[in-house]
Amino acid sequence: MTKEDQINIINSTIKKARENLKPLSFNLIFWGVMINLMSAFHYFFEPIIEHSKYSVILYWTIIPILGMLYMIRWNIKKGIKRGYETVLDRTIKIIWAVFGLGWIIILISSLLIGKSPVPQILFLLGLVLVMNGQIIKFKPLTIGGIILIIFVFLNDTNPRINYLIVNMIGVTLGMLIPGVFLYRMKNSG
Repeated sequence: MTKEDQINIINSTIKKARENLKPLSFNLIFWGVMINLMSAFHYFFEPIIEHSKYSVILYWTIIPILGMLYMIRWNIKKGIKRGYETVLDRTIKIIWAVFGLGWIIILISSLLIGKSPVPQILFLLGLVLVMNGQIIKFKPLTIGGIILIIFVFLNDTNPRINYLIVNMIGVTLGMLIPGVFLYRMKNSG
């Protein structure tokens, strides 16, 4: 095997690894856009969303569940189309499944306690983003997760800050921008 053959194999492996990141980048972009739209709608139409305690909970539960169902279906279709699953794919899938379980537990406990679930969900999301960023060795995602955790701290230490604004900025910096970077990286070179 010549050096050129070895370089071609390495380049092919790198290209394949980048292609395998496509579902993660789409997931990050999808959720970044969806959460930002939900937060903006809630912010600008607060009287509608906060008509009752339960209307807020329904808004922040039903729409994300529909998003989860869509993304589960999309990810399954992409997995079937690809025809195989790598250890990296499985690891990321398990981490996000645990996030989904944590999200449900946080929602239920918040409902019982009567507190907003947003800070705990953002903290959990920040941890998951840091883990994903470290696993795939992608600094923008790791930094995005850290920024999200910092925003949770800022929100907890200054309760006058509007959590919807914190949500929009944090999710943009934590998910949307890293998702776009990841998508662009996998399409380049």
